[in-house]
Amino acid sequence: MFHINFCDFIAGWISGVCGLAVGHPADTVKIRHQTFRDSGTLKIAYQTLKHEGVRGFYRGLGFPLLTAGALNSIFFGVYGNCLSHIQQSRGYENTRRTSSEGGVCNKHWHLDVWLAGSVAGFVQLSLACPVDLVKIKLQTQTGKTWGNNPELGYRGPLECLSSTYRDYGVRGLYRGLPVMMWRDVIASSVYMSVYNGCIEGQPGSKNLFMIMMAGGFAGIISWGVIIPLDVIKSRIQSDDPLNPKYKGMLDCFVKSYRRDGLAVFGRGFLVNTLRAFPVNGAIFVGFEWSYGMCKNIGEGLSLQN
Repeated sequence: MFHINFCDFIAGWISGVCGLAVGHPADTVKIRHQTFRDSGTLKIAYQTLKHEGVRGFYRGLGFPLLTAGALNSIFFGVYGNCLSHIQQSRGYENTRRTSSEGGVCNKHWHLDVWLAGSVAGFVQLSLACPVDLVKIKLQTQTGKTWGNNPELGYRGPLECLSSTYRDYGVRGLYRGLPVMMWRDVIASSVYMSVYNGCIEGQPGSKNLFMIMMAGGFAGIISWGVIIPLDVIKSRIQSDDPLNPKYKGMLDCFVKSYRRDGLAVFGRGFLVNTLRAFPVNGAIFVGFEWSYGMCKNIGEGLSLQN
């Protein structure tokens, strides 16, 4: 019989907060680099600091701060329980959820990790899409000093969320969902496969440094694979809904290519690479540590009963 393991959800929540604390400033630079024309990474960072100060790097932080834990909780919770369910359906017992955990590592392990990662990436879209939309709207809201603001200013994430819903309904909150679905499903399957492959390839006990390195590499590779999709998603979600430039994913691709060339689909690669390693290293360290703590507490309570 299949049982839900709530430690996956709890550890996922903690890991989300760890990752956000490390990566939000670089994420702001990445989004602006992808959506503003003719601006390099260093120029974006300089302009942000010049016109907005350090606070500018933390635009849009409020909403992700509330939701980062929930998003990672959904992702890791669905991933861990889905992986267990798939493995148990094949007749395997005492299965592991991560490569750093003990348990069976059978011939279907890598395929099942890939499948569970894909499912987790798809499920978390229900919350991730509105969160990303609000975050991008706020991050690209630079004010009159930049002369590059597509919409009226929002005072914060809640106003942005309520205004978008009031003006465009639920559909407005899910603008960019098709391309985000492709991005997240692909990235999530690669993410978990690379992480578990890196960890499994290291003999002996898995310390936090090893987990951080594996998480960092998983972040770099999974982001590197989907950067073109991320550029298209950022442009669609930051587009002015009253006077949109793009009709959809394909239209955005064609117009972006015609205007900025093929190089535009690599925008954000450098800052994403620099950001991905520490952020995802922190995420997996937070996850593995808190998962182990939760599991030990659960086992201790079971013994007392």
